[in-house]
Amino acid sequence: MIADLACAVADGARVISDFRVMRDQRELFGLVASVPTAWRTLAEIARGGARADRRITAAVNTARRHAWAQVAARHGALPGVRLADKTLDGVTCIRLDATVTFAHSDKELAEANFKGYGHHPLIGVCDNTGGEPLAWMLRRGSAGSNTAADHLAITDAAIAAIPPQFRRKLMVTCDGAGASHALVKRLDTLAARRGYELTYSVGWALAEREKTALRLVPEQAWQAAIDGRGEVRERRADDACAHLSCAHRACWIEEAHVTELTGLLRHSAGGDQLRAWPAAMRVFARRERPHPGAQLTLFEAGDGWRYSLWATNRPADTRGWLGQAAYIDAAHRVQARVEDAIRTGKDCGIGHFPSFDFGINAAWLTAAMTGQILLAWLKLLALDGDLAKAEPKTLRYRVLHAAGRLVRGGRKRRLKIQATWPWAEAITAAWQRIDALPQAP
Repeated sequence: MIADLACAVADGARVISDFRVMRDQRELFGLVASVPTAWRTLAEIARGGARADRRITAAVNTARRHAWAQVAARHGALPGVRLADKTLDGVTCIRLDATVTFAHSDKELAEANFKGYGHHPLIGVCDNTGGEPLAWMLRRGSAGSNTAADHLAITDAAIAAIPPQFRRKLMVTCDGAGASHALVKRLDTLAARRGYELTYSVGWALAEREKTALRLVPEQAWQAAIDGRGEVRERRADDACAHLSCAHRACWIEEAHVTELTGLLRHSAGGDQLRAWPAAMRVFARRERPHPGAQLTLFEAGDGWRYSLWATNRPADTRGWLGQAAYIDAAHRVQARVEDAIRTGKDCGIGHFPSFDFGINAAWLTAAMTGQILLAWLKLLALDGDLAKAEPKTLRYRVLHAAGRLVRGGRKRRLKIQATWPWAEAITAAWQRIDALPQAP
């Protein structure tokens, strides 16, 4: 039943009544439960509590092991993590973030928060597989952005969801809103396990001790930051020459820089300012020219730079491009890709909670997340080019909702697609790839 709901969500269902789209096409989808049965299933999952959640999670994780094995077989390995113009291979990246979903009617545990009124779910996604959800938690609307217990639970669940052969080398990232001392301590403990490697990158608050350290950073210690193409983030000066491709240093203004604050914080005049934190943790800062209309603090307004800080346990003796401050910065900035996964999730049912009952809405979130997982697997296992990077709305228009005709002949059923449909060949190739996948054991 959850599989049917997930397929309906992937196909664009926003409410439970949309489930009838599959039931009304029995020849295509076979026997599909009714809408009342869907409601009863969600209610049973809600009554089942943690035990029902564990059973569903176990089923999804079992399917993930088979799906990722086929992804690795098709691509040669699990896709790497994109960092600017480089790709980090052999590392599985988990990104954590929370989002606010708005409630337009009275729902259990929907509460006022900093963005309005609704719930505050927390999710962990895999960056390697295009933002595939690994773990999720529906929370009350007033839940904190950095509630340590919730982040620890999601981190553990996300790691457990990854197939064992892909857990040896991990990267875990979250923004400053989700960072906490307990989370960093747990990640440091996981990183210390024998035979495993875990690198974390978490947001860091700009407090008075960090401001003091920033004032002491010499200008030459700031290194130029890079953009998504691996090029220096810079713009043309107002008094630049007429040649737009010139190499005159005076014609270009660097817009962002990176530096490390660990030494200044560890060996400050007041002693080790990071003594309560793991010894392997390093703190970095990025400064950039603010965009028009940006709100700066009094400290930032003093020199005109906007500052962002983060902490990582990336070893100082890391060799190659990965040990450079610019790429350590790039590795943290791509945490923003979790926002793409959240946007995709909201196109797959997150926030369209159907019931007043919190437990039923949590079950709906599970179905919605499973639908998003199915779309991620579809792109990795069967699609190429632009379709392999398409948003759900694009996938539905070009592939899932394409007109076709199911015909019978020679004791077989054949799906006929209009030859002039621009993506007819892509649909045919995708179907052949899916049909050739080995059955799960």
